[in-house]
Amino acid sequence: MKARAIKAIIGKDLRETRREKMALFWIFVFPLMWITLLGGIWGGHNPPITLDVGVVYFNESAPFTAGDIVNVMENVTMDNVHVFKVRRYPNESAGIDAVRAGRIDVLLIFPKGFGENVSSGFQAKIYAYFDRSDPQNYQIVSGVIKGFFSEFEKEMAERRLNTTLGYIEKYVPEGAVENFTVADLERYMLGLTNPLELEEMEVRGEAPSAIQFYVTSFIGIQFLFATMLMIGSGTLEEIEHGTLRRIAASPATAWDFLTGKMLSTFIVITVSIVIGIAYAKLVFGETVFPSALGWLIIFLAAVFSMSLGLAIAMGTRSIKATNAIVNLISMPLLFLAGIVIPASILPEWARPIANYFPLGTALKSLRLLELYHRPASEVLPDVAWVAVSAFGMLLIAIFLYNWAVKRLE
Repeated sequence: MKARAIKAIIGKDLRETRREKMALFWIFVFPLMWITLLGGIWGGHNPPITLDVGVVYFNESAPFTAGDIVNVMENVTMDNVHVFKVRRYPNESAGIDAVRAGRIDVLLIFPKGFGENVSSGFQAKIYAYFDRSDPQNYQIVSGVIKGFFSEFEKEMAERRLNTTLGYIEKYVPEGAVENFTVADLERYMLGLTNPLELEEMEVRGEAPSAIQFYVTSFIGIQFLFATMLMIGSGTLEEIEHGTLRRIAASPATAWDFLTGKMLSTFIVITVSIVIGIAYAKLVFGETVFPSALGWLIIFLAAVFSMSLGLAIAMGTRSIKATNAIVNLISMPLLFLAGIVIPASILPEWARPIANYFPLGTALKSLRLLELYHRPASEVLPDVAWVAVSAFGMLLIAIFLYNWAVKRLE
């Protein structure tokens, strides 16, 4: 290989890329728009949700009624946001119609006699109507409602217990039940009402922000889309323009051309990634700058992507067909390889794609390394798989490239 020839090819490619407005848009402008859009939607603080709750209850004269529970619900706040937006309905059928129409998330029916039962220490029933047509929304609404009543029930049980213990201390003489003291009785009754007590403790783990996640997604898009498309269509343009034929006839070999082409593509993509990283920091105040191993992962993924793009181009020998196949591969992989959405929420059948397809493996390793700060030893087996895949795909691309060059001669 001749370093001077490779340098000349890199310079020529960079100058041509600078003149191509469409290429500049997809390489530099589109990724920044993509970060801005997703960061603007999901990168900020997510306020607590507010549920639309319908209630039906009867006015009662008991000391504690359903109206008291509804008043409590109306005043429950989290981060100064009301958790429940309560709407009162005159009867059950009107409330059910509202659930069916999607005007409220849940309908709570407090039957007649609810307040009297609660005030008398008896069990009282509440009917809850949920719309289960959207399973995800149902889980959220059901969880919030059941969580609220679980805490409310616990508070009621403790108040009833304290009232009962007050009577016991007042009317049962000390030592009346052999060695069983009032304190023992208190603990026993507390165990009856709350057999288990789950105490919530906080552990702060490694949780990357949404912007950091989407910066790595942006890097994934660059080595998935841009490199594959640039090397494939760029090489075919050289063939169509006769440049490759002239290079093959000159002292510079076809290998010089291929090396220069891949290096120029990698330089352009690296500059684009650095600009995206700096842009995220400037606009959102957060970013991810890869470590040395992170850059190695990006390089190996880019080699795999460039080799795949070159293999497709040499196999089809058509710019239109190459662009179509690259889009056909890239678009599903945006979602199935965990680039846009986290691999943890992918369906079961799609997870092997995110885990074992080399570009999905590369992005997963990059995130484990840079977002979750896992040790390098944990990602090295996956990095080795990406390296082997990149080398194998490069051999296939070189074989097809050789075949195409020989046909020019």
